[in-house]
Amino acid sequence: MVDAFETPAPGPAVEVPAPAAAPPPSSDKQPGMVQGRREPAVNSLRGGLGLYHTTLADVGGRHTVRVRLHTDFFRKSGFIYDSSEHGADEQGRVRGTVNIGYSPFKWGELFMAVHSQASRNARAQPGRQDPVNQFALGDLDFGIKGAHRFVKGGAIGLGGQLGIGLLSGTSRLLTDKVNFNIDFLFTLDVRYLTKKQVPVRFSTNIGWILDNSGKLIDFEKFTDATSREVSRFALGVAPSRVRMRYGFDFPVRLGKEGKFGLDPIVELAWDVATAEMTAFRQEGATPSPLPRSSLWGTVGLRANVIAGLHLDAAVDIGMVSPNFEYGPPVAPWQVILGLGWSIDPNPVVKEVPAPASNEPPPAPAVVEGRVVGQVLDSTGAPVPGAKVRFPGAASNAILTDDQGNFTSYRFPEGQVAIQVELANKATKDATADIKAGEDTQITITMDVANTPPVGMLDGAFTDEAGAPILVTLSVSGQGVDEPFTSTDGGLIRLELPAGDYFAIARAPGFEDKSVRFTVTPGEQMTTVKESLKRAVPVETPLVSGKGKKLRLKKAIKYTSASGVDDKSAPLIEQLAAFLNTHPEYEEIEIGVHTDDRGSPKQRSSERADAVRSALLAKGVSPDRVTANGYGDNSPVAVNLTAAGRAKNNRTVIKVTRYKGETAAPSKPPKAPKASKKKAEEPAAPPP
Repeated sequence: MVDAFETPAPGPAVEVPAPAAAPPPSSDKQPGMVQGRREPAVNSLRGGLGLYHTTLADVGGRHTVRVRLHTDFFRKSGFIYDSSEHGADEQGRVRGTVNIGYSPFKWGELFMAVHSQASRNARAQPGRQDPVNQFALGDLDFGIKGAHRFVKGGAIGLGGQLGIGLLSGTSRLLTDKVNFNIDFLFTLDVRYLTKKQVPVRFSTNIGWILDNSGKLIDFEKFTDATSREVSRFALGVAPSRVRMRYGFDFPVRLGKEGKFGLDPIVELAWDVATAEMTAFRQEGATPSPLPRSSLWGTVGLRANVIAGLHLDAAVDIGMVSPNFEYGPPVAPWQVILGLGWSIDPNPVVKEVPAPASNEPPPAPAVVEGRVVGQVLDSTGAPVPGAKVRFPGAASNAILTDDQGNFTSYRFPEGQVAIQVELANKATKDATADIKAGEDTQITITMDVANTPPVGMLDGAFTDEAGAPILVTLSVSGQGVDEPFTSTDGGLIRLELPAGDYFAIARAPGFEDKSVRFTVTPGEQMTTVKESLKRAVPVETPLVSGKGKKLRLKKAIKYTSASGVDDKSAPLIEQLAAFLNTHPEYEEIEIGVHTDDRGSPKQRSSERADAVRSALLAKGVSPDRVTANGYGDNSPVAVNLTAAGRAKNNRTVIKVTRYKGETAAPSKPPKAPKASKKKAEEPAAPPP
């Protein structure tokens, strides 16, 4: 970046009175400003700075802190249960949130929220399986938001936010049940686009949330659909979903200097489920007009009554509830009451016009000059990282950038000495004539190429008995970071830039060996001789191998979502350990077969992929494992009985490449003529 310098025009100086300066525009008159600071604002119900459910593409004033408390509640008869024999239920719910936000950067915001809720469902249903009162205490949300406002100082805001949520069951916080969300944010503030600053603002959010609340408890244990649904509603259990928010608000500033504010708010919230919760499906239930959608509107008023204190009240009006498998019912109404405090530590700055002055303008300041140059080597290539010094004028060196460019400190007019040093210690002296108020351009060409000195590494690697072994040596240092492979006789020779290095020698069946060495320049070699210790075999009692045969002593079990069940984790760990310590099993196939229910092909493929992913997570190379789902093409029993279906649900581990030899590829045999494939039915949980 080159500074602009001012030089006085030639000719005699003439003193003239300075004109009275026009007062700068007061920031109080700018949209969204109060007494020289950003207008105070508070966070949304569960996220960053915003309305009730809609987040603004804004982060507020820098270093501002926002604290908000709110509660919402509703009560209704016949909300979930209404029986002609036993009467209707009485459903009530009270929720509360503490939300804290902080804006450490001009374009960034951090926020955290703690949520709790209490639900009561009283009904005269016989055999109910849920408690009358249920509590969900201490859900935690953490988030970060970035937003930038542009066009006339802030008319349009664009941003995004990321968040994670730690869920709480009825007793404690469960850190293994985590939600994740991402949202795109847009805000249009009409105040910045109109002369009269019309107080209208439109905001919209669209995002997606990965919701794991369905894992809080085992809902399959409920045999009564009403008890299951009441518990789901009490715990706030919902599926993963797309979230859309649309909000209009009308921020008006009142009173002297705009110290008070009123903000009427109207919002529409629309959630669309992207996952199905089969545990809650109720056959024969009246379908929703929008099966996957939860839809509600909000009307409210927020008042900034004094300084940063906010009071607000609103009503949510339920519009559409989804089908049972796509989410809990939407409350027909709920009242929201909130209290917030926005703390701005920045001092109040009020601009006032400066008094007119008859004093003559000050004399121009003495301006110094700089050296702007480039360093090239003898081949004409730019030299990055060269040290540029100015002996006698400045003590610190300047490093050239990727194109060999540098810009000096400011020096008074006159001659300045320059010294350049390359990485290979080659140096060159030069001079430059500094002119006041100007940049002096200079190109310094070195007499040698910028090649660092090199040396030779000579390495030899053996086992504990002294027998040579082939190793992979991963070398890092002096700009080198890559692996090198030795000969079969364990020998390796490398030409490397002179300096210190760290390396790790690896060989199959041996423990890793750390090596440190220093390469000296010249023809003298640096010698490294190391022996590697054989790795102690890992015990795998559940996995054994003999030749091309690989045997599991237990069957791999799966969850209803076709993932690997936690009960099979020890088996997967031992299979991975066996493969990692037996390189002769160069490639295996995970073949999964299922019964004929639901979507056999999809279910078997998902299970095979889940096993492969679990092995890769334990360090098995991706090149050694393939996954295939064969569906119900190869039954070993009749699918008409539970026992037969259990036999058809199986996982087969086949060795396809052993010690360089290729085993016969796995081909599923054709189904027996007596077995007829059924038409696909809705997916059912695996046995």
